[in-house]
Amino acid sequence: MGDHYPDGISETHLTRRWPRGASPLSFLVLAAIILIAVSGALGGFPNPSQSAAGPKARLTLEAPHIARSGMVFEMRMRIDAARAIARPVIAVTPRYWHELTINTMIPAAADESYGRGGYRFEYAPLAAGDTLRIKVDGQINPALVGGTAGRVTLYDGETPLATLPARLEVRP
Repeated sequence: MGDHYPDGISETHLTRRWPRGASPLSFLVLAAIILIAVSGALGGFPNPSQSAAGPKARLTLEAPHIARSGMVFEMRMRIDAARAIARPVIAVTPRYWHELTINTMIPAAADESYGRGGYRFEYAPLAAGDTLRIKVDGQINPALVGGTAGRVTLYDGETPLATLPARLEVRP
């Protein structure tokens, strides 16, 4: 009995090492894409936390360090008062929020202003031992390429209590 194959199929189709649509290169490209995604090089990890403390309070910031253009993000700020703070003010440098759209800030500040080098958000007084948690929701504007950096500072009125550097790398 001879080898009879269906029309269009020959012996070479059965002995070919890689099928016509597949090659080692396509598998390597797919593996590279998966490794880049899993590595977090394009963002996607939980927000890192950093804090700074002074004699009156501790300021903690949880914000993304790496994000993608157009992404919606969340940052959290926490103020732990070691002593009473009569006028807690969070100030954010304009450079840090450049090309970011801030959608919500919960709780809303009692007073919002711009001056003395930043966006300023004043809250109700804090007694010693009080904690204020602030949640900020925003989005990265498509015009932001590369990233942005600045700082977040906690004041009691005009007196600085704690400052944190803040940066955001934006990936495509």
